[in-house]
Amino acid sequence: MEEDIFIIDNLEVHKKDNFVAVSINPTLYSLEIIYSAAYTFIDRAYIIIDGDPKEEIIVQIRPKDNSADIENLGREFNNELINYSVYMHRTIKNQVIRETIVQRALNTNNFQPQASQYNRDSQENQISYIEDPDNIAKPWKAKE
Repeated sequence: MEEDIFIIDNLEVHKKDNFVAVSINPTLYSLEIIYSAAYTFIDRAYIIIDGDPKEEIIVQIRPKDNSADIENLGREFNNELINYSVYMHRTIKNQVIRETIVQRALNTNNFQPQASQYNRDSQENQISYIEDPDNIAKPWKAKE
């Protein structure tokens, strides 16, 4: 092993080539979670995802800015893996609640008044129109 390569936990830091390789256990993190975590880095780094999705996935992170701390990028990637794991877990856990809320919201638009209530409202509107206490129903020229 060369001096410019050192291993910290699941990170393999290559100082000379300026990249970090993150080894990921696919039984802990699904490909969807790995893709989501990698997506958050595409503005600051080039991402290469490789490996066997059943055994080990290797994510290489090469910063676009050569002055970036590559070890820190690897640690941030690990944090994003945890972040998206929690997000996915909560999404699955709250799915039934979200569906119930959306269903109730959509059902409120299906309100149909009872026939007796509709008739009573239309009769009240006709009476107030006929009485016209503010003289609104008169044509404009007739008001002068």
